[in-house]
Amino acid sequence: MIRKLVVALLIGVLCLLGATSALAVTYDEAPMLRTMVAAGELPPVEERLPEEPAVMEPAKEIGQYGGTLRVLALDVWAWNDMGEVATRGETLLRVAEDGVTLEGDLAKGYKLSDDGKTFTLYLREGAKWSDGAPFTVDDLLFAFYDMHWNPQVPYTIGFLTSALTEVKKIDDYTVRFEMSSPCPVMAYQLVMSGGHKYFKPKHYLKRWHIDYNPEAEELAKEEGYENWWKCLMYHASYSAFDESGINMPTLQPWIVETITTTNKLHVRNPYYWKVDTAGNQLPYIDKIMQTVVGIEVYQMKVISGEADVAYFQTSVENYPLYKENEEAGGYTVGLIPGVYGANIFFAVNVNNPNPVKRDLYRDVRFRRALSLAINREELNEVCYFGLGTPRQATVLPSCSYYKKEWGEAYAQYEPDTANRILDEIGLTERDQEGFRLGPDGKPFLLTLEYVPGSELIFSSAFIELTKEYWQKAGLKVGIKPMDGSLFWERVDAQEIDVIPWALDTSLELTNYMVGPCYWTGGDNYYAGAWQKWLDAKEAIERGTSTLSDYEGKLPGEEPPEEIKQVYKWAKMREQTRLGSKEYVDLSQKIFDFFAEEVYMIGTVGMLPRVFIANKNIGNIPENYPPGKATYVGELNYYGQQLFFR
Repeated sequence: MIRKLVVALLIGVLCLLGATSALAVTYDEAPMLRTMVAAGELPPVEERLPEEPAVMEPAKEIGQYGGTLRVLALDVWAWNDMGEVATRGETLLRVAEDGVTLEGDLAKGYKLSDDGKTFTLYLREGAKWSDGAPFTVDDLLFAFYDMHWNPQVPYTIGFLTSALTEVKKIDDYTVRFEMSSPCPVMAYQLVMSGGHKYFKPKHYLKRWHIDYNPEAEELAKEEGYENWWKCLMYHASYSAFDESGINMPTLQPWIVETITTTNKLHVRNPYYWKVDTAGNQLPYIDKIMQTVVGIEVYQMKVISGEADVAYFQTSVENYPLYKENEEAGGYTVGLIPGVYGANIFFAVNVNNPNPVKRDLYRDVRFRRALSLAINREELNEVCYFGLGTPRQATVLPSCSYYKKEWGEAYAQYEPDTANRILDEIGLTERDQEGFRLGPDGKPFLLTLEYVPGSELIFSSAFIELTKEYWQKAGLKVGIKPMDGSLFWERVDAQEIDVIPWALDTSLELTNYMVGPCYWTGGDNYYAGAWQKWLDAKEAIERGTSTLSDYEGKLPGEEPPEEIKQVYKWAKMREQTRLGSKEYVDLSQKIFDFFAEEVYMIGTVGMLPRVFIANKNIGNIPENYPPGKATYVGELNYYGQQLFFR
């Protein structure tokens, strides 16, 4: 690659951040873009980049331009290998490689007030959308005021603190977030993988918004929509499944150019606002071709070397097979450090509609017995080749507030103790098969429902073994595989006995950003009815809802006082600074409580993810997890610095 950089100075933008921007006389660009510039189809690269482009240091070396990266997915819009980087990877701030420190991204810097109630962002002047239009504070205001806070538009930013009261424009490149109470976590929420929801291209979308176009209703009907906001929501989505839907400008390294039922093609964004340390505009790779396949074909294509990068649907179960074909397939196999507190946990549904089961599941002794009956060591060896860590469902040991006893709580294999506890509860009567009768003296069946072939349950062996463990404790267990849509319908209706899922907010940063959401938040699968009651009560207290919105009665079910208390601790933690004494104390109170209550039964955690890459690809990271290892994982992946040798 020809490097035309004459002078490059790397400077810290703000002492609070440590992000880098480049001041350069001349920059280089991809040959395909250079050709377009020569033909008058694009302005010069210096005019396309912001005044201070973000500088990305390559993982290992300066790369070369060109090539098409082949990736696989189970659906056109499914989570996939690399596709997420192209559609939702860039955010206002990013997390550094240490997994904690915040750095500049679309915003070159930030400042949090001493009282934690005001948060100011400084955007990169001259950054542009993929169609060349300026990216400014107006794009943030459009997302917040014209969409998120507009009662007519069903748009939700998500993972947004309820303390936020105002987003104020200071100038075109400075925006201030004002909170009703201290909320240092707001800064970290900007690095979420859904952080692209904080901004939308106003210049493009306003034609479908009634506040900007009086004829928006007529336009919507011409396009086949009932009203203007449904049409707006379609055009504002990166997931619209046709050509008109993919026309929305983006700030990502690549643009979705074409979509079919079997393929999605991304091409480089000529206005991408990052450069490498030598001044070369990123990304290095020209195109990404995503091919849709079934899970079995996915594995076959990976093994035969037909994917340049693969990790999202790879499995530890197939690890020996990947290694056997490594040389013939022309790829390398690596293991990404595991960051799930539990790769599979079982949330015991204490809001079960069956009153007999509900009362039993609310008895902490029953939940502890279920946990003690599981042979985690065997699960790890049989299903995961010993690569995971047998443990309870809790945060990772790397958390600053971690206590060793959390990972060990009721996680030993003690089948005799489990049986004794079930006897003490009163489940002593048995049927003709030897299974325990329920507290009402009638046959009792605990059903394990799950989605086979999902990223969480690699095979039925895990479920079958769990069934075996619980049946050894005298409980009759049924297995019921089903498709994902039916599974989640039943979860939402709280009809499932135990919900198997993965504990993917176990790293300190993600747990701080989204809160302990599996324990005290929106991903609470052990007590959905309690969650609905608590959410509604909070909305009323915040003033965003009234009791009449719920037909005069709070939805769900009022939780016990100890649950209300632990939820208060979680809300208090939002107001603390990461690493402070108050933050540590509150975190320990929360996880002390759940370690004893065992609402979620952990099995095996910290299971590494298998990562496969074409041997000819450069800059594959080694020291931090690529992909969806965490909610901010794809930001650490930095796919724009991969290249073909």
